[in-house]
Amino acid sequence: CAGVPGQPVWYMGTCGGGLWKSVNNGEDWACVTDGQLGVGTVGAIAVSPSHPDIVYIGTGEKDIRGNISHGDGVYKSIDGGKSWSHIGLKDSQTVSRIVVHPTDPSIVYAAVLGHVYGPNRERGVFKSTDGGQNWQQVLFESERAGAVDIAFDAKSPETVYAATWEAWRTPYSLNSGGPGSKLWKSNDGGKTWSDFSRKTGLPAGPLGKIGIAVSPANPK
Repeated sequence: CAGVPGQPVWYMGTCGGGLWKSVNNGEDWACVTDGQLGVGTVGAIAVSPSHPDIVYIGTGEKDIRGNISHGDGVYKSIDGGKSWSHIGLKDSQTVSRIVVHPTDPSIVYAAVLGHVYGPNRERGVFKSTDGGQNWQQVLFESERAGAVDIAFDAKSPETVYAATWEAWRTPYSLNSGGPGSKLWKSNDGGKTWSDFSRKTGLPAGPLGKIGIAVSPANPK
């Protein structure tokens, strides 16, 4: 889910049912993607904080159960969900999270988990500085470990945190956790990253799926 601050507008991504929108705080909902997406599952939504008519969605199912509805990349709307265009990362299959710069809607990051049933290169953290026309892979851990979460320091958006998760499935098993599961921090908008997953206070054993949130009141 994602909302528009100060407005009764909400978006909800569903598994197999596309993207839904409410303009009255959830009293009523309407699907806004029928016939416009190549797949049915929306697993990531980001509304631009500065231009709320600009909405990005990532497709695919990041909660990797035994049967998965995969995606075909990222879509964008510039009219509050009325129309959608595909803007890339077609081979990602699973987009876990999208975040948009607090003041510049053309700067967007996508955390891509990647293929669930096998290795692939189109995974990790991708960044666009032109509203999704072009993407750069700014963090790649391995062909088995994709990015599962990403978050801004809202007061200093050049500071970005990300989590990678080494995970894949077979029809009868889940492999989760290992050397590719890490916490990362960038102080320069994704140009360089440091791994801080072995800092004092974090678990010493194998890490698994990690979620990130930065306090808007105190980003420290």
